[in-house]
Amino acid sequence: MRISPLPRDIAGSMSVALVSASIGSGHMRAAAAVGDALTEWGAKASPVIDALETSPAWFRRVYRDGYLRAIRLAPRLVGALYDLSDRKRPLSKPGKGPMARTEDLVLRALGRHATVQFADAIVSTHFLTSSALGRLRLRGRLRARLITVVTDEHPHAIWLSAGSDLICVASEAARTAAIANGIPAHRLAVTGIPVDLRVAQLIAKTREADERTTRQPQILICGGGHGLGPMEAVVRSLVDAEVDATLAIVCGHNTALQQRLNQVPMMPGSRTTLRVIGFTDQMPALMASSDLMIGKPGGLTAAEARAAGLPLLVLDPIPGQEERNARILIAAGAARSLTNPRGAGEAVQSLLSDQQALAAMRMAAASAARPHAAHEIARAVLAQAARLPVKSPDRAMEDCAQAPC
Repeated sequence: MRISPLPRDIAGSMSVALVSASIGSGHMRAAAAVGDALTEWGAKASPVIDALETSPAWFRRVYRDGYLRAIRLAPRLVGALYDLSDRKRPLSKPGKGPMARTEDLVLRALGRHATVQFADAIVSTHFLTSSALGRLRLRGRLRARLITVVTDEHPHAIWLSAGSDLICVASEAARTAAIANGIPAHRLAVTGIPVDLRVAQLIAKTREADERTTRQPQILICGGGHGLGPMEAVVRSLVDAEVDATLAIVCGHNTALQQRLNQVPMMPGSRTTLRVIGFTDQMPALMASSDLMIGKPGGLTAAEARAAGLPLLVLDPIPGQEERNARILIAAGAARSLTNPRGAGEAVQSLLSDQQALAAMRMAAASAARPHAAHEIARAVLAQAARLPVKSPDRAMEDCAQAPC
């Protein structure tokens, strides 16, 4: 479905601030995708502002490194806290607890940022920025409309800022969950999770090229922006099984993992080819040229895989949001669970030898995709900024446009 833009003279007069936080890379990629869609329609979208880069160094270390350490050392505790905190919150007043006060203090520079202060609308793709900016909105210190884009399949309560004028969620099920957590229906729009606009374009070109050539299958292996999870065990299992495929392994910022994988011994004459990659902005191209992905089901990764029609073997999901993402993908038939990384070789051999099963997974992934989510969100953002009614095939977006937000 192609989303019609607002008239260019309206879009061209709008200034939109994009804000997020660099915990992993997915949140930042989502904001950039919305920015690309806004720019395509003539709006003035800012570069993505990383809230952590506006905060004190000690907070960046505690917030980013503390989270990564927690999911490595105590993942079940992280999952339990995630579930316990997913509860309805009061919407009438800005938060005043110690956590809210700390966030307000360390993100004070973000709230005072000129791009944020003078924007017509603000798009936030991280719950930290939605929370802090939402409180400023409720206190009357922010004139711009605040649009929160939830980058997980499930809209955890931490995303549901009372100060958001509009909250964009992944699905009707997510909308129902947000309403159950106290968000009025008119403040919700079902848009999907925004993915890089190049994904759909690259898929078509790559599929067309593949039809003309015979190539070795490619398996994409990814542990997110920080190269998390038992990726090395997976790679060694695939190498030992001599899987007839190219292994494109994205290590992200994990340089130690990248160095170890570059030293994995290969049997003479092995049919397995290793392609070890560090941090990259070429994920759309890698997904488009791959036949199967093994990785963590982060919100953006899951959405991009669906847009690419790429079957997924779910590896070591973080308890909480990634486990929920995984359940949704598996239930849709777009993914399978890889419970033992040392069994990756056998699991991949089985799938590659069953092209019918692989095709069914590919079809399930594509049928659940929303490749134009970034455009849907861009249209909703511009409607909010212009205070215009917007007609859309999406019921929730119509409700939001017609009701006072």
